[in-house]
Amino acid sequence: MNKIPWNELENAEREIGGLHELNSDISDSPLANPDIVPVPIKMRRWGWWDIACLWIGMAVCIPTYMLAAGLMSSGMNFKQAILTILFGNAVVLIPMILNAHAGTKYGIPFPVLIRTSFGISGAHIPSTLRGLVACGWFGIQTWIGGVAIYEMIRVFWPGIGELLGGRPLPLLGINLGQTLSFLFFWALHMVIVIAGVESIRKVEAWGAPILLLIGLALGWWAWSVGGGFANVLVQSDHFQEPSLQAVRLDDQSIELKLDLLKNSDGSYRASELKVAAGNSVKDATGFADAGETIEPNELLTLNAGADEKFAAVKLIDKNGKDFVITTEVKPVGGGVKVNWWLTVFFPLLTAMVGYWATLSLNIPDFSRFAKSQKEQFIGQAVGLPTTMTFYAFIGVFVTCASLLAFPDVLISEQAPWDPVQLLARFKNPLIVFVSMFGLALATITTNVAANVVAPAVGFSNLAPNKITFKMGGIITGFIGILIMPWKLLASAGAYIFTWLIGYSALLGGIAGVMISDYYIFRRAKIDLLQLYIPNGKYKGFNFAGITAFVLGVIPNIPGFLIQVEFISPESLPSIFRTIYTYAWFVSFGIAFVAYPILAETIFKKSEK
Repeated sequence: MNKIPWNELENAEREIGGLHELNSDISDSPLANPDIVPVPIKMRRWGWWDIACLWIGMAVCIPTYMLAAGLMSSGMNFKQAILTILFGNAVVLIPMILNAHAGTKYGIPFPVLIRTSFGISGAHIPSTLRGLVACGWFGIQTWIGGVAIYEMIRVFWPGIGELLGGRPLPLLGINLGQTLSFLFFWALHMVIVIAGVESIRKVEAWGAPILLLIGLALGWWAWSVGGGFANVLVQSDHFQEPSLQAVRLDDQSIELKLDLLKNSDGSYRASELKVAAGNSVKDATGFADAGETIEPNELLTLNAGADEKFAAVKLIDKNGKDFVITTEVKPVGGGVKVNWWLTVFFPLLTAMVGYWATLSLNIPDFSRFAKSQKEQFIGQAVGLPTTMTFYAFIGVFVTCASLLAFPDVLISEQAPWDPVQLLARFKNPLIVFVSMFGLALATITTNVAANVVAPAVGFSNLAPNKITFKMGGIITGFIGILIMPWKLLASAGAYIFTWLIGYSALLGGIAGVMISDYYIFRRAKIDLLQLYIPNGKYKGFNFAGITAFVLGVIPNIPGFLIQVEFISPESLPSIFRTIYTYAWFVSFGIAFVAYPILAETIFKKSEK
């Protein structure tokens, strides 16, 4: 490291207008490479509009659409969903701007900034966790694109869904055609990784515009089929409560309340119902098949013994297609009244914050190019909440319209909250093919840039001499398969309560440590050169940061295990399920408070 002026450390860093840069050549440092050295002040050229455009490009994506529709499917009307998204983005904007400050001031990216709070060696822990979350998002986006490929093929070869009888494959739970389409789309990503990400840059800029055009086209379609905004948005009332509710009347009977969708002439879309009760939700389809066949009605009384704790209804449409819905029977009197704020709003707000929890950590990767703190602040404040709210409104509006547009949607739970599934319902083969091609193209361009590059670099950082960028990208791809993303998108509940809230528990703790370290412990002052010296003041592991992070995550683990059905809800106090619904806030708060206490006491060092 002979190029570093070791005897002039005081002069190695200079400040110009509140921005810092190095005077020293650190190219020989084993902790530096061209991608992570501080950006020279003269190269920091991004204004607020550049940063706002960056957010527009990232926010306009299929998961944003699905998040908004998922809020509807989880018990909100359109006003509540839009306000939750707006408020959630306002909340996550706070750690976003706070973490961006260090990137702008010192010109450093996330992997370097995290060295102060976790140590140079310990920084691999949060970097790897962030990379694993990106792997999950890679799998989700790849599955979405794979479904688009599947629907494209079905236009010309409808029989692809009938391979091997159309039966779900063991362990996977999806049919052979879906599996092959997913793997084909996955392989396209791997070809790009092997060829180099430069191969995608020519078409990358088209991803967000294509999705924006598709979203606007769907919005126009929703307005047309729904008869205007008011008529469409009033349909959101169907989402506020489950379509099936069951309350025990006595030891021998239960009352069922159904919210059945109707045709324009006032008749029910369901032609008949089969209703039954049982003692296991896993057997719901079986006991519904054996149930009593009756005419559709919204209020029913059903004979059910005291040990039968679940009710099931099979709805059958005029073409003979059926859909089974189940619910737990509430005790006599309806049981304890649920609090909407606690059971719906705050869990969904946590999910909304979790949606951008990854970017709230690695925002320095982008803010290091900003001209000033003012530019990064205005750019984020303008670009993030407005774009998210606008594109989310499209998702909400179109999901509401689907209740009016498709006669085979018998209850609100059947509404297609995934735009790929929605477009697949269109009858015109040309519209289906073109829209699916656009979705696939837009997905692959944004997926490589957003969800492959970061984890690939992170994995290669773990062992630079053994894991190349390409190998890191392939590792990312295989992890994306192993999480089986179709299971996370099987329902709005899995997407929101298992995925978004689950990983927010991890990332909230990291954010709490980062912000507490930078603002409380270090007073926004970092020794820039020391970040690149292996045996400098930030060497090894910062056990204060690691311990604070672990303390923040631990309270959320029981609730997560209940959510993924690893343990039964009855085995632990209900408080753990409540804590989990606030996962990001809990882990952030504990880590934020614990870090400076630990850093000044148990793990106190001689210098900051």
